[in-house]
Amino acid sequence: MKYLLLCACSSLLIADQTEQPSTPWLTGPLLTPSGHVIPNGHFNIEPYEYVTTNFAAYNPHWDSKSIHNIYNLITQVPVQIGMPCALDFTFTPQWAWNHTSGASHWVLNDMVFGFDYQLYAGKALTSAALKLQIRANAPIGKYQKLNPKYKKMDIGGAGSWLPSIGVVFSDLVWFGGPYFFAPRLNVQYTFPTPVHVKNYNAYGGGHHTRGKVFPGQSLLVQFGFEVTLSKEWAFANDFQYVHFNKTRFKGHKGKTDGVPNEVGYPSSEQFSVAPAIEYNWNAYIGIIAGAWFTFAGRNASDFASGVVAFNVYH
Repeated sequence: MKYLLLCACSSLLIADQTEQPSTPWLTGPLLTPSGHVIPNGHFNIEPYEYVTTNFAAYNPHWDSKSIHNIYNLITQVPVQIGMPCALDFTFTPQWAWNHTSGASHWVLNDMVFGFDYQLYAGKALTSAALKLQIRANAPIGKYQKLNPKYKKMDIGGAGSWLPSIGVVFSDLVWFGGPYFFAPRLNVQYTFPTPVHVKNYNAYGGGHHTRGKVFPGQSLLVQFGFEVTLSKEWAFANDFQYVHFNKTRFKGHKGKTDGVPNEVGYPSSEQFSVAPAIEYNWNAYIGIIAGAWFTFAGRNASDFASGVVAFNVYH
């Protein structure tokens, strides 16, 4: 009898250890997207709020030098809509309040939009997924004919359509019980379209500036992951690298107070990290909050952000 009972208990333990896990409740890390497209008939909305301070700038020698603080309060509302044929459509309305040294301005920012196509997705819960990501930028934000009294705080966009292409990979590893590890990788390359500029603009300039700016192509690499701590709680982190080629200008730079205007930027690169904690009420609703800050760069801003996002999937 004891032997039979022992065998029965052992069988139950083995069954419990090999039982297929339930889907973890995850919002995704702050920066790196998922390798899965949104299924047809479903949508995902995740409003973000960023509170950012640009307190320094990296010079060509990777040294961070203090600047007058620039503050940004940015709201983003990414919306993903599932479509037939393994596609989804994404668009992101966004706006911001910018402030520095007594100058403040509310701006409407450019809107990113695009499509994702599922290249691969396994049927098992812990299967990997890979998607093709195509993005563009609707240049609806103000980028030229700026007012000098606002000290560039009235910049809302880049003036370029910024077409880009990339691939996104994600996976899910189960460690047993409620414990999962969910890594993600995003690699994206952007080919900006030329921008016609006049006077003060997002790329520099001043009085009598007229011409065309050719923004540098860019490479974005993101690696993010989540580790579930319980059914509801998870830790997330992202690492981001971005490189911009030199921005060129063709036209008449003009002069301000007798000094030739500067238009364009040198090549640059920036490294940043974004640790966060998330709480999920169920598989469809969750919140994530954390920090995003730079730790190295060249000819780039040095910033720190507080970030919170509320995710709803239907």
